[in-house]
Amino acid sequence: MSVELGLAALATADLAIKAGGVQQCRYGEKLIDLYSSFSNASGELHERVLLIEVNWTRTLHQIEFLKRIWQSLDSDHRNQQDQILQVLATKLTAATHQLERVHKKRDDKHQAEVKRWKYAFVKENIDQAINDLDAWQKIFDPSWFLMLKMASPLIDQELAKTLSIDSSSGNAPLTTAKSVRDSLRATTQTQTIFLPKEGLVGARREAIPYCSAELMLRPSKRNTFFVIDSVPCVPEVNEQIFKRDIRDLARKLSASDPVTFGLLQCRGVVKNTDKTINASGSGLPALASFDFVFIVPPNFQDPRSLRQHLVTSNQSLSLSSRFQVAQQLAQSVSYVHTYGFVHKSIRPETILVFDDSRCILSYTALLGFEKFRPAAGGLTLRAGDCVWEKNLYRHPRRQGLTPEEYYSMQHDIYSLGVCLLEIGLWQSLVVYGEGKPSPSSLLPVLAETDDGVAKASLLKDSLVDMAKQKLPCRMGDKYAGVVVNCLTCLDATNFDFGDKNEFENVDGILINVRYIEKIILQLRSISI
Repeated sequence: MSVELGLAALATADLAIKAGGVQQCRYGEKLIDLYSSFSNASGELHERVLLIEVNWTRTLHQIEFLKRIWQSLDSDHRNQQDQILQVLATKLTAATHQLERVHKKRDDKHQAEVKRWKYAFVKENIDQAINDLDAWQKIFDPSWFLMLKMASPLIDQELAKTLSIDSSSGNAPLTTAKSVRDSLRATTQTQTIFLPKEGLVGARREAIPYCSAELMLRPSKRNTFFVIDSVPCVPEVNEQIFKRDIRDLARKLSASDPVTFGLLQCRGVVKNTDKTINASGSGLPALASFDFVFIVPPNFQDPRSLRQHLVTSNQSLSLSSRFQVAQQLAQSVSYVHTYGFVHKSIRPETILVFDDSRCILSYTALLGFEKFRPAAGGLTLRAGDCVWEKNLYRHPRRQGLTPEEYYSMQHDIYSLGVCLLEIGLWQSLVVYGEGKPSPSSLLPVLAETDDGVAKASLLKDSLVDMAKQKLPCRMGDKYAGVVVNCLTCLDATNFDFGDKNEFENVDGILINVRYIEKIILQLRSISI
């Protein structure tokens, strides 16, 4: 990006929080003033005005911080922020113009006067603004939090400076950013993340159908629920390196905001040992696994795996709910990569979907970190398995006992594509009966082709064809295009992700920027 374009993008950030004209009023502040003038009309409107003010305060803190570190962003990241901020400016301007239509100043007291018949219009307008700002925030957050991966010391300086001046609850995104930033630097961590095993004694565990995790209830903690996600220790793995990676992932997830990130907050990790003697001959018990203990927020209810939803296939669910699951899942993957890890096991069994008091399928959380590793040079054995229902979600070059390629972020994107295909069809590609899981009738390739690379490639081709033929009429052309882009992300002909050399930058940010642009923003831009 040229200097002129960079300055133009920075000016757009200014426009998002400032209004032009003689008074140089802020768009957001002007909008708040207009809303506040109606706040005494009824308790119903007053609550909505307060919600708008909270949303805008959060947004204002984030944009003002972004302006201060703008020059640290690379050109692609700045360009992406520019596009997103232009959307915000458009939404704020439209909302302001709508309110000005029903706003009339009294000359004597300069207060708003609104006829009763206009209250319904004002209420509708506020609700639309709330929905618009909330939708925009979900677009903005992944790109905004991505800047925390940058090595620039300016990020740390500005975070420290801002929080020393204002640590109020309205500054929550920067408080979260500081926690995430600290978790990304292992040297700053002093508090242990490991929990005593005795703390889980007496807790009642409950299996979650078709899921790799369990629910845990601790009666002594006022019936608080947790999710237990176990990560086994492979015998060939170096225990010290494995323990280090477990610690680093847990620390990063301890700073997670489950609503924003789609990743449950980690309370800590419990180490489990085997009664048998360690193979090294040290006389110590062998390390068996680590149990991640995740906190379930009070408003998260009725956790069920995505697989369970797909197996039951409730066709009465709204299309909006399914889109929301897809959008949130895509964001979960983005934040795993922002934390500097690849997941390696994205499939419906590792995805939990929660309801809340308002509606079902409200929150989606990615779990199942049994095969995770750091994205940059982490420990890897390049080992796999021949479990077909897991291979279904693996790229052809990552299948079998000895996969051809080392794992990369694009392999996670491929796995996401298979999950998005199932969400779009709202039908499980894995059938569960009395015996072992079997392929859906939509997957004839599995029954007709010999094992090996050819089978895996034919399976991928059939998934791509399925996305092209069956998704447009169910989810629209744009959604189908996103799924195809995910499934072909490692193809040499894929313009967005196919060239791995394009993403070899120092901070590993470029592929995240491209992912946000081509997957998250595309999914969020779909109107239904």
